[in-house]
Amino acid sequence: MGNLRPSLLFVPVSMVALSVGAGVGCGSSSSAGHPKDNGSGDDGGGSGALLDGAAGGEASAPPPDVDAGAVAPPAAVCTAPIQAADVSQPTTVVGTGTAASCTEALLSAALTKGGVVTFDCGSAAATITVTQTIELPTTVDTVIDGGDVVTIDGGGSVRILDWNSSNYRANTHTLTLQHITFAHGHAAGTMPIAAAPLPCSSGYYDGAGGALQMRDGVLNVVDAVFLDNEAEKLGPDVGGGAIYLNGALHGVVVGSTFLDNSGSNSGAIGSLNSDLDVYNSTFEGNAALGFGANSNDSTMCSVVDANNQNQVGSGGNAGAVGMDGGSDTLHTFCGDTFRSNTSGTGALGGAMARTPDASQQVTVIDRCLFDSNTGDSAGALYFHNSVLQITASTFTNNVGKTGTGTIQADGTTFTFTNVTFYGNQSTAGVAATLALFGGGGSLLNCTFANNQCDAANMFGAAIFGSPNLTIQNTIFDDNTAQNPGAAMQCQVGTITGTGDMQWPVDHVNGGGADALCAPGIYETTDPMVGALGNHGGPVPVALVATGSAALGRGTGCPATDARGMPRSMSSCTAGAAEGTN
Repeated sequence: MGNLRPSLLFVPVSMVALSVGAGVGCGSSSSAGHPKDNGSGDDGGGSGALLDGAAGGEASAPPPDVDAGAVAPPAAVCTAPIQAADVSQPTTVVGTGTAASCTEALLSAALTKGGVVTFDCGSAAATITVTQTIELPTTVDTVIDGGDVVTIDGGGSVRILDWNSSNYRANTHTLTLQHITFAHGHAAGTMPIAAAPLPCSSGYYDGAGGALQMRDGVLNVVDAVFLDNEAEKLGPDVGGGAIYLNGALHGVVVGSTFLDNSGSNSGAIGSLNSDLDVYNSTFEGNAALGFGANSNDSTMCSVVDANNQNQVGSGGNAGAVGMDGGSDTLHTFCGDTFRSNTSGTGALGGAMARTPDASQQVTVIDRCLFDSNTGDSAGALYFHNSVLQITASTFTNNVGKTGTGTIQADGTTFTFTNVTFYGNQSTAGVAATLALFGGGGSLLNCTFANNQCDAANMFGAAIFGSPNLTIQNTIFDDNTAQNPGAAMQCQVGTITGTGDMQWPVDHVNGGGADALCAPGIYETTDPMVGALGNHGGPVPVALVATGSAALGRGTGCPATDARGMPRSMSSCTAGAAEGTN
């Protein structure tokens, strides 16, 4: 079951609107005995309707939104640890040169045998609609290469692929998905949660992984598209609208695109006790559809469920990627874009969430863009019990509807270097940008600009919480909140640092002096931060104007800025980007 914890109530609810934090909802966090995710009784739905125009499971010309060639692969920003597999000597070729020859029967026969599977469906894009979930072998390596023309479609009725090894974090055999599209997979729940009064959990125990569910194996995904796949819509631990990893040794995703996938949690990828790395990939329009997050609280729910817990909440965490468990270690995201993903009502992490069990685990986010993601709280990221390292990344236009606009973390140690937070928003809560509870860390050469808390009694538009922070060479510019009696830009714990700038000096509402974001911070003149834009490099940044006091203010600088441009380590521009616009 999920990484269940008591509700996290950080400050009196009369002061701020922060959502309750709990597990990501990716399933059981133990390494054995998974009653909900053992593969039994969950075939993803059985037979279902075909796409219009398809007959007997044979290939048909795909509609425009399923065209395997219509989605260009994302740009390669980071060096990936894997490449596409060699398919020059296939075990099986599906088809004999026409779309009609690429049938569901031939596809199923090829995949259940394993080995290297390629396609000869003609030069035009072709779709094979499946009416039954294909059970993959777990004792051999399998490569599925669609040649950038093949889509495998679940017709909105069945999970497309299932890899169900009997062990846990032990199987070294690999499944590789490359140059292919998976669309309209649907994993249906078969194990409903017994009805209980709210806020007790509702929905299903199972129904994860609309395109693929993998238990115990190694997954490589290269240049693939996952479109409109869905896991079960409601359940505290159901996750992975496109992919669900459960006790997998490793999952690596490279140069792939996840569009409009959904599930109760983890709209695109759900990862339970599985190492996960994602490079140069795009997540857009994915959604976590559950509500209320997830916790184990007998004071709120007196009903003991099938897992012998008093589960509260029905999911909704992690709009795109959710990670849970205690067996996995380092997760890396490099060169990725997360845009317009959403988490559910009363839940956390519009784009991403991670909740490790036991000891803190490390997540690295490098050269990534988080743009226009939305959550009730933690509009972009939610992290618990983690070591969070973010470098050369940009967060913009993210929205927290009732709480934190961008990143919410508890019990987490963090290091942010060359990070830009620009134009993020909390519509009804504190902390348009960061809400940090416990833990501590450093901000080095970061830019906070034009972030805002909209509600009349809210505050801390840049940073809110109680961490111990070192803030160095960082700009706080025009981060606004409307409560004249509380800190407008920063309300934080113990702060040290040098080379920082803050503007304006006074509240925008009421005119009183604002609290300092760091001791001795420079607030004599406007740092003149410009508009966010593409100024070279992997992510958009905001440059300061000529004549800004930010120029040369920094010391102890990183060797490069957010664009990879060189800096003088002894004297640099404060903020994430070196130089002027």
